[in-house]
Amino acid sequence: MSQALRASYSVAGDESPASIVVRLKRALQHYAPRSADAHPLFRRALEDTLSRPGGLVRAALVLRTGQESGLSQPSAEQLACALEYWHIASLLLDDLPCMDDAEERRGRPCLHRVHGEATTVLVALALINRGYILVGDAFLEQPIGIRQDALATVEAAVGPGGLIGGQSRDLNYTPLCPAREIGRIAWQKTGMLFWLALALPSLAAGPSPAERRDLRAASVYWGLAYQAIDDLADFHQDGPDAHLDRPNLVRALGAKRTQAHIRRLLAQSRFRLAHLEAMHDRWSYLQTWHRDHLETRAAHVLAH
Repeated sequence: MSQALRASYSVAGDESPASIVVRLKRALQHYAPRSADAHPLFRRALEDTLSRPGGLVRAALVLRTGQESGLSQPSAEQLACALEYWHIASLLLDDLPCMDDAEERRGRPCLHRVHGEATTVLVALALINRGYILVGDAFLEQPIGIRQDALATVEAAVGPGGLIGGQSRDLNYTPLCPAREIGRIAWQKTGMLFWLALALPSLAAGPSPAERRDLRAASVYWGLAYQAIDDLADFHQDGPDAHLDRPNLVRALGAKRTQAHIRRLLAQSRFRLAHLEAMHDRWSYLQTWHRDHLETRAAHVLAH
């Protein structure tokens, strides 16, 4: 396992990085939206999708947050899978010809290049639907107030004000848009999933309003930093953003201002996480995650 992947999974307490990978991949298969009545072509496309789940960084963060919040292991795994299904579905749709028209994802042909656009849309819909079911199951034994908060959190993060809204803004982006629009897209498409990874499982612990504010603020900074780091890496590598009219902070601000922006976001994240830990020591793992994942990733890109 690579050093970067190990860093991503350092959030899981005493559990080894390798065992977390195995557990999450097994859970993604176990909870997958399967049916004996499904067409064989659909089943093959679904299996192809789940055979390459990516880094599972957010899913691992859900597991650790659920652990610290007192969720049972099965419930935490259900929430981790729900979030990952939404993430996978967003990538499947994002790659379609009507959106980014991508050829490859993670070094392999995009699903629509192999199984067709219509089947890809159906796989994405099945994953999104399954995600909602898993959230309902995970909170089934919780008080009604927590169940209602969970659904409201999902709607805010995945719906028109979150992931879906961010993709809509991405589709309508032009180089004439102000730089702050790039940040808004990054928050909705990237930051909202970090917010969901923290906010959803932590509901079981009943965080205070102050804790929720800091968790949300940290998610904003993480999402903006994560995307800005990607934009800077794309710029250094002469990636696709340089040839397409895609949102890219370096094209809007320049490399030096983007580097300064990343450093500022990382500092703001550290401040919020320290404040969270001061309120309750159950949040101490977030500083470790921030250092091992974001700080390490940023240092590599900023060094170029």
